[in-house]
Amino acid sequence: MCSRWFRGLLVPVLWAGTLAAQDQAAVLRRMEARLDSMHRVVELRDSAYARASTSDTVVAGALRIATSPRLRSLAQAAADQAWRRLEARFGASVAERADIPVLDFGGANSSAPLNADISVIARGFENAVSEEIWRQQDIVSMVWLRGNASYEESSASDRRIIAEELVRTPALPNQACFLGDASACAVALGIRLGTDTLAQWYPPDTWPRLAALVGGQLTGLESIARQRCVSSGDTGACRTILTPVRLTLPVGVAGRRFLLRLALETGGVGAFERLTTHGDATLEERLSNAAGLPIDTLLTRWSAAIRAAPTRGPARPAWELLLGAAWTALLLAAVLGGSRWR
Repeated sequence: MCSRWFRGLLVPVLWAGTLAAQDQAAVLRRMEARLDSMHRVVELRDSAYARASTSDTVVAGALRIATSPRLRSLAQAAADQAWRRLEARFGASVAERADIPVLDFGGANSSAPLNADISVIARGFENAVSEEIWRQQDIVSMVWLRGNASYEESSASDRRIIAEELVRTPALPNQACFLGDASACAVALGIRLGTDTLAQWYPPDTWPRLAALVGGQLTGLESIARQRCVSSGDTGACRTILTPVRLTLPVGVAGRRFLLRLALETGGVGAFERLTTHGDATLEERLSNAAGLPIDTLLTRWSAAIRAAPTRGPARPAWELLLGAAWTALLLAAVLGGSRWR
């Protein structure tokens, strides 16, 4: 009886001891969690202090530049210059609405070089932001340019290359365009097309050579059409493989970029906004709106500027030009991840 009573008393004592040990363990775990949390807060505070002591941000309009305290004055001067140029190029309302990421300039320990050129740094800021604005604002023009918008001024050398392309590429509208035919230029630049793009651009005797340059992934029927076009010049097979998506425009990206720059420069203030408004407008209408001129007048000026840069050197064979154009198109397609011009 006594032993039974003792065991009955011992069980609650042991149970209470177990609970007390469990409570202590829980308390310890909570304390450890709080300590970890406090350590984390301290680390975040120290990290914030470290960043504040080694980085700075300058602001110019909607432009934000993350830099070091040593570079702050240089970055601010360049950012101010870049923002003025961006407003002049795109218009204040477009530039302010754009979603511009913070740009980085220099590391935590960077210092300004003695011969730093503010205009060069400003141009870097301007180009980086311009690319973002183009991507966000104007899909039509970017597709036409194959995603290759350029913000540098056109040089005489650039225009000479375009002139050589017009003279030597065996595309039907190019010669007439070079001589000032605005309608031919509209076709060569891909801004005014009919229902038969292939026939508008290249003579039938060049189709087999163009088909031979077509690469990439082809279906079985496309591979057969390509082979028939190359081997026998079958016009039906050539049309099957030489779709507008696979054809290189008679005038390359450089010529298209120059036309766009000419439209924006001619249009002056508000030209970019006029180019990118009216989402249902054709490319021809957009360029005309931007320049504030009839499209044929703009194309005539473009052709005249190209003719003013005379060609030089011996003419290259037509197949070399076609091969170079095809490689350019292939590389652009790879960079753009398969986006297509229509």
